[in-house]
Amino acid sequence: MNRGLTLIELLLAIVLLTIVTAVTYFSFDAGAKAWRAGTELADSLHHADYVIEQLAMGLRSAYYPDAERPVGAYGFVLSDSGEGENAHDTISWVKLGTALVGADSPVAGTPHRIEVTVAPPDDRADDTAAREGGLAVRAWRLAALPEDFDPSKDVSTLVLTPRVVGLNCRVLDPENNLMEGDAPSADDELEWSDVWTDDYTNRLPYAVEVSLYLAPADSHSDPLEVKRIVELPLAPLAWRDKGAAGGKTGSTDRNRGK
Repeated sequence: MNRGLTLIELLLAIVLLTIVTAVTYFSFDAGAKAWRAGTELADSLHHADYVIEQLAMGLRSAYYPDAERPVGAYGFVLSDSGEGENAHDTISWVKLGTALVGADSPVAGTPHRIEVTVAPPDDRADDTAAREGGLAVRAWRLAALPEDFDPSKDVSTLVLTPRVVGLNCRVLDPENNLMEGDAPSADDELEWSDVWTDDYTNRLPYAVEVSLYLAPADSHSDPLEVKRIVELPLAPLAWRDKGAAGGKTGSTDRNRGK
């Protein structure tokens, strides 16, 4: 004798179907979110790698004249501003070539000083990139400048990417890593400094550590950090005349005037 479903059996079937449907939905949703997160992370890493490679190319293109004494106009400048993801450091140096400025830039064919920092959002800016802020550069030639030239006022800022929210830079400490102007050996323990002041600003560091922080995909995640150590090929020219580490004059030179 055939017997139909009771009300309890029907309710139980509906509950089980609901549970299976919910599990399936949440599993699919979790998989989709993981896929999107993985795609966004890969895209961010690719973007960060491209940006930091541009910075590395620009640093490797650092220019320094073959002079007997350090020339201040061609030295490296580092302004420290915070640590980690909140850092908005500023670095400036003289370079050659198209890195960071582009082939169409009027300064690309001549030695030019470039300044890299993280620009804050500017609601008054004309273009969208400047309004959002981000990793920004300014570049200007060294020769034939007006007497009242002020790069902070006379040079426009170009935002390379709004996705960079932090820039932290350190330089190889010459006091602890250099002897008689030579690069550190493979056995030396490298020490880094957040400052580059006094006589150092007439010279180039042997290496710069650059850390970029990219905005996370969601507000609950930490910024993505990408780090690179870049050696400057022309740094030895900037230290050629020094008698001891840190650009100090040797005792022989000091005693000549006595």
